[in-house]
Formats: sequence, structure tokens, C-alpha cells
Amino acid sequence: MKYEDMYDRLLDVTEEFSNQGATPFHVANVMSRFVVELSYDCAPDPQQATHLILDAMTSRIERDNEEANNDCNQS
Repeated sequence: MKYEDMYDRLLDVTEEFSNQGATPFHVANVMSRFVVELSYDCAPDPQQATHLILDAMTSRIERDNEEANNDCNQS
């Protein structure tokens, strides 16, 4: 199974939670805690689990910063 397929299926699951009445914050809170537990349970060692989590966070921050910079440059 490809990365994109797994990601899309997880989006479907989170959308289902929302359709069943969960708030976006609650879904994000549960999913983030799940991902942390999964990372530490499945990674070969705690350092690699930490790296996976921090890498995902860093990628998102960088993307947000790039979008903000693009918005500033277009104004």
C-alpha cells in the first residue's frame, strides 16, 4: 500500500469521526496521541520514534512558513 493511499484512508476515518459528532480538536487530539503511541511502539528505538514525530512537525511548520511567505510576497 502506498503512502498516499494510507493517508487518504486515515482522512476518511477522521472525517467519519467528525460526521459522528467529534469536534475537530478532539479528533486531532486523539489522532496525535495515537500517532505518538504508534511511533514509539513500532519504531526500532525511541530515538527513531522521536525523529519521525519531530520530522513530521518540522515539515508542517516549514510548509506553513512557505505559504505565509508566498502570501506576503503576493500582497
